[in-house]
Amino acid sequence: MNIGIDIDDTMADTFDYLMPYISEFFEIDIEYLKRNNISYNTLPEKMKKREFEFAKTYYDRVIPHTPFKQDVSKYIYKIKALGHQIIVITARDKTLYHDEYETTIKELNFNQIHYDKLICSFDKVTACKNEKIDLFIDDSISNCNKVSALGIETLLFNSKSNIDVATKFPRVDNWKDIYEKIKNDF
Repeated sequence: MNIGIDIDDTMADTFDYLMPYISEFFEIDIEYLKRNNISYNTLPEKMKKREFEFAKTYYDRVIPHTPFKQDVSKYIYKIKALGHQIIVITARDKTLYHDEYETTIKELNFNQIHYDKLICSFDKVTACKNEKIDLFIDDSISNCNKVSALGIETLLFNSKSNIDVATKFPRVDNWKDIYEKIKNDF
């Protein structure tokens, strides 16, 4: 099976990791950000105007050291051992990074993620079509909706940006759950 997997808030703990940098860049108290659930993917409109400037200032420098979720490397290795292909599909491009591939490869290597292919693109639907993805795992309900419309099975990884939103997608909380679903259901 070809499995497409998102990085930010699916494999990585990006939401919390980027908060101190958002606090620094926008000169906003981090406790305010925490109380209001504000991070890179939930920026209010007034902050969103400077999103690309924030990304270009920090991402290439800090993203390679983003901590990943507990045991993600272990379970991706086990999924690959079952014979599945891992295609990392992440919404990254030159508007956010000076070199999205170099930065992402450093991040995946830093966290010891074994994968077969990396695709950096905001167009995850085309990536899934081109790679003949059988199962897609992401924390974005929007991405899951678009990919699911192709007839591709999807799992929604619970994150701070989606936890309060009703959805039809099966939710997962951790990588052990994902491994068990793949091992037993696919």
